[in-house]
Amino acid sequence: MTTPEAHVWTVSLPPTATVDDLALLDDAERARADRYRRAEDRASFVGGRAALRRALAEHLDVGATTIAWGRAPCPGCGSDRHGPPRVAEPPGAPAFGFSRSGRHALVAVAPSGPVGVDVETVRPLDLPATARQCLSPAEAAYVLGLPPRERLPAFHRAWVRKEAVTKAVGVGIAMDLRTVDVSPGRAGTVAVRCAAGAGPDSWTVTDVDVGEGAAAALALPGTGRPPSIRTRTWGIPESRKGNS
Repeated sequence: MTTPEAHVWTVSLPPTATVDDLALLDDAERARADRYRRAEDRASFVGGRAALRRALAEHLDVGATTIAWGRAPCPGCGSDRHGPPRVAEPPGAPAFGFSRSGRHALVAVAPSGPVGVDVETVRPLDLPATARQCLSPAEAAYVLGLPPRERLPAFHRAWVRKEAVTKAVGVGIAMDLRTVDVSPGRAGTVAVRCAAGAGPDSWTVTDVDVGEGAAAALALPGTGRPPSIRTRTWGIPESRKGNS
């Protein structure tokens, strides 16, 4: 049985959009960037898309501007108009995952199969109401039963794990997140069941360290073996086996 493998880039995004980053984007990405009203949001989008292109270009050994985007068929309806994003050019590119939030971005490339990632800046929210909407009863009881200062980080840990799995499946948060239990009381790597879509129904979800003030997770197909994860923080290569 193949050991799940992923190459992961954690990126600190610049506070303003740079000329070098903008030069990597295609026309559609630049047009989307121009629709952001807040400079911080525009910088996050531009920096994130440029980081994704650079990471994929490095892995594929191609120029970052030569990458063209497409969509895989939707696991739910089969349409390629709103399915998971994929690399259309060059052909034969592996699966990838991408997420950004504020000044954080996360890119993962999985040579052997599907992958999902999510990163979220930890920010205040109405925990009781939000927990009821997206946590299972057991997860909500755990999170809301913690001391007040621990509840928000625990909720975000659960949230990014759920997002990572549903992105790997290809359905995103369109499904009922309360049906996906991600064991927020356990740190590191956890096994998660998610039977949506046509892919695996067992996933290995690993917490990813992106620094203070944010939570992140990586989902790979569950095989019973610890995943092999090679993580790089821009400019500082680091190899990690098993828990990241």
